[in-house]
Amino acid sequence: ALELEQEVARLLATNPLLERPDDADDHEHATADATVDAAPEAEPGASDTAADDSFADAPEMPTGQSGGQGDEFPDPLLMMPARVSLREHLMQQVNVSALGPQDAAVARLVVEALDEAGYLRDSAEDILAAVAPGLADAAADSEADSDGMVERFHQSFEVALRFVQSLDPTGVGARSVEECLALQLKRHPEGVPGRTLALRIVAECIDLFASRDIAALKGRLGCSEAELGAANTLIRTLAVRPAQAFAAQDHRYVIPEVIVRRKAGKWVVSANPDASPQVRLHRAYASVVRRTRGWSNTAMGGQLNEARWLLKSLRQRADTIVRVADAIVDAQQRWFEHGDIAIRPLFLRDIAARTGLHESTVSRVTAGKYMATPRGVIEFKHFFGSRLAAEDGFRMSSRSIQVLIRDIVAEEDPVKPLSDIRLTRALEQRGVKLARRTVTKYRDATGIPPVEARRLNAMSAPA
Repeated sequence: ALELEQEVARLLATNPLLERPDDADDHEHATADATVDAAPEAEPGASDTAADDSFADAPEMPTGQSGGQGDEFPDPLLMMPARVSLREHLMQQVNVSALGPQDAAVARLVVEALDEAGYLRDSAEDILAAVAPGLADAAADSEADSDGMVERFHQSFEVALRFVQSLDPTGVGARSVEECLALQLKRHPEGVPGRTLALRIVAECIDLFASRDIAALKGRLGCSEAELGAANTLIRTLAVRPAQAFAAQDHRYVIPEVIVRRKAGKWVVSANPDASPQVRLHRAYASVVRRTRGWSNTAMGGQLNEARWLLKSLRQRADTIVRVADAIVDAQQRWFEHGDIAIRPLFLRDIAARTGLHESTVSRVTAGKYMATPRGVIEFKHFFGSRLAAEDGFRMSSRSIQVLIRDIVAEEDPVKPLSDIRLTRALEQRGVKLARRTVTKYRDATGIPPVEARRLNAMSAPA
């Protein structure tokens, strides 16, 4: 929609036959009030043109919500908060580092491989295989790597990883929760109370610490309760997800294209007038153009046709969006009643069949579009997902699986959270058979941390 608003802004700046609604308040169409005694020459199709202009000048959208008329469409650039992503933040530090060209290049690969929490889940071999499959194959054959390229990559990887782990935010680039906590502890000066013991806890007995087994910890570490208390206080200041601050910034302000309301027992879709660029035909200027002899062959006549084309295109765009949204709502009735647990599998081709539109058109219409619902502002794409077969043959959407995982985790013992293997078994008990890797993928997509992180989060919570 940003591109659309920019195009409308360009036409407003170059075409005097277009205006913002609030611009009309300044002149009240003074020219339109003038009387013309002589009858103007009638152009071919003039009556049709006047009718089209009248239609185009009417409100572009059905009113979907209350709001003052003439409010200028907010500039999306002003609504978008300025932010820097984790990768951008780290890349900036890599770019100004003293690393050599090869080490810097590998450091950028490491940064690209980090997940949203700031962890490095891929090994050096995984990264090498992604960027240079041929070299990865050579890693298993020392003769094939006679020039030492694979060995040099691994050497650069170690240098690059140590460098990334030294960057801000502290703990980024860790390969496990234990390493993440240790990286943060090592940034504290050696004289900080509890630092040495905290490093031992993280390295040797994080499970005992997470389960709050004080007696076992004291016996294992040979420390006093006061020393253990100092270490506990220090560990609780650490971040299990080092990139959390950047994740918290990852938000957008959006204006929903449509509004969904329940009326007379049915879900009704209407266009949001605030989502379409506020532009209309300048009546006074259009009237002057149409009164000009031979106006259709003049430059102003061309601009009038351009203005009419834009208004018609905006109307068609809004109608198509409502049409697609209405088909989505009709297909996902149960979601509006019960939420994600009831969402049904849906594909672009299903909506194409319901609307008579081409699948590529449906794809373009749903991209980056939102609808305001009683359950919040939801992206169109939220309602599309893959199908998974439950044991009883019922077809479930991937989002429904995520909801089930979320519900299972919500009921787990915080001190003894479920591993992905146990989550897989719990899903099987509910009639959903999935591979453990698939469960891990859906858990990550749901935003649920791994079992170690959940255990530490429970440990860090006030008793």
